Amino acid sequence: MEPNSTFSFQQTVDACMQALGAIFCHVVFDAGLHGLFMALIVGAIGYLCHLKGTKQGKPLLNVCKKLSIFCLIIMIPGFISLLTTHQLPPVGVYNVNSIGFICFWSLICLHISAEEMNHQFFPGKGDHIESDLQGNQG
Repeated sequence: MEPNSTFSFQQTVDACMQALGAIFCHVVFDAGLHGLFMALIVGAIGYLCHLKGTKQGKPLLNVCKKLSIFCLIIMIPGFISLLTTHQLPPVGVYNVNSIGFICFWSLICLHISAEEMNHQFFPGKGDHIESDLQGNQG
């Protein structure tokens, strides 16, 4: 650093806020867009299963609904940026890697689908039976 240069805290804060805004408006928008794509794929598979009468159709449709709502919510800052400036803010050397986003969202879809099927196929009754290890101790 040059000895005559002065540090401006306000400029540093402004640059960080601009970068943070760009990340939330651009990167999270791209992630949400890929998540919405994956939700539609899960929804299509769930709809086909529902038409065939298999029991996996309803949980997959619920996953599609939940994931779509989440992705639309995280895409709101990007939508606002698109409506106001007609473009997403620049984020420097950011490159969209769709394979990474799709792998990330496929893992999320797998986890949510397993949880939803577990909840649908084995509903809790409210009365939990204690395990044999905890009970029967005289």
